[in-house]
Amino acid sequence: MKIFFYKSILIFILFLLGAHYSFGLITKELKHKYENFATKENMEKLKTKVRKELKNGSEKDVLLSPADAKLINKFLLKIKSELEKN
Repeated sequence: MKIFFYKSILIFILFLLGAHYSFGLITKELKHKYENFATKENMEKLKTKVRKELKNGSEKDVLLSPADAKLINKFLLKIKSELEKN
């Protein structure tokens, strides 16, 4: 019975160590991606892309489909009614 108990504790500790290192690697990777994304040149690329998309969108005659317009209108009316309650 002692051997089973010791093996169980060992497996549990190994599992915890494995999970700790896995999450550590994931957080390092995410931090690295964020730091690369937040560089000045990437921000300029993003600004340029957003400006281009806004220009393309403003040149269109119809921005929303009727179904999307109804959905947004319902959502805004719901928000308005909730704000009036409070």
